[in-house]
Amino acid sequence: MNQPMKRRTFLKGAAGTAAASALGFPYISARGADTLVVNSYGGSFEKFMRSEIIPPFEAKTGIKTTLDINLGKGWLANLRAAGPENPPYDVLMTNETWASVERGEGFFEPIPDGAVPNMEHLWPIAKLKDNWGVIGTLSPLGLTYRTDHVDPPPEAWEDLWTREDFRGRTGMYTITNSAGYMFVLMTARTFFGSEYEVDKAIDKIKELRPFNQVDFGGTMETVLNRGEVIVAPLDFASTARLKVKGSKLNIAAPREGMFMWEQVFNVLKGSKKKELGYQWIDYILEPETQQKWVENYYWSPVNKNVEVTGELKDLVPIHGEKMNQIVLWDWKTANQNRDHVIERWNKEMR
Repeated sequence: MNQPMKRRTFLKGAAGTAAASALGFPYISARGADTLVVNSYGGSFEKFMRSEIIPPFEAKTGIKTTLDINLGKGWLANLRAAGPENPPYDVLMTNETWASVERGEGFFEPIPDGAVPNMEHLWPIAKLKDNWGVIGTLSPLGLTYRTDHVDPPPEAWEDLWTREDFRGRTGMYTITNSAGYMFVLMTARTFFGSEYEVDKAIDKIKELRPFNQVDFGGTMETVLNRGEVIVAPLDFASTARLKVKGSKLNIAAPREGMFMWEQVFNVLKGSKKKELGYQWIDYILEPETQQKWVENYYWSPVNKNVEVTGELKDLVPIHGEKMNQIVLWDWKTANQNRDHVIERWNKEMR
């Protein structure tokens, strides 16, 4: 069903985040003519950006780069406070679930043909329709399972319904996590032929109860490591990181396809430095930069010219032609159903 999405549900707390953003990460109004303003998440991601990504870009192009550290809601709040004609960023990196909202509010514009040469070398999953942004990094989500409890490995999302050894030992995300909502979309697509059959999907997922619901990916990692669940949706990059540390986990790519956590790079319509922004995006997509994401974060490379070799093949199993198994949702339509899905889920999945 398609019901108008209530802003207060999807964007709950955005106004408050704007205030927090103003305290911790000030709105950027004064920028030098040679300074490009982009964004980043904090923590280890910020450290990696400042040490491994930005210095080579500045050395190569001579473009000074300023980072704004925040999260999706904070970036949206800052954009709305500034307005489409005077954005605080030149290029914005964010999940497509947020980018679709910002795109609809007129903050972005398409990337002109030829402006970002490396876009010609991307897997189809990384290309947004009509060049409305480009996916620069991604981690597929499939089924992660405990190798000491699950034999044989799962092969399909459908296995969650048919295998008795998974009953009561399956992990699930809460519906406010994007992975939780994407699981609803995948269930609708798998069993009912369309990701928008969300009511039928919720009824189908109810058949899996009881299951362990968690709020974030880090929590899912914990319950899998403890053996509280033996199978769950988890992004493959997180699974790889845990495997390197000795966890008894492995990855299964369901035959119906995978969804993903992605970062979409968008050009701001009101930016005065679009040419610099195109260079930034091209740099993010070039093979040398993509290789850094593979080696340090175990993300699947979006550039076809990146080879995953050696032990990385086991840690980054989704690469090459397998990238075509990943689903890119139409978030503009999916978000119209989201408020309804959240309401039903919270009432019926306790």
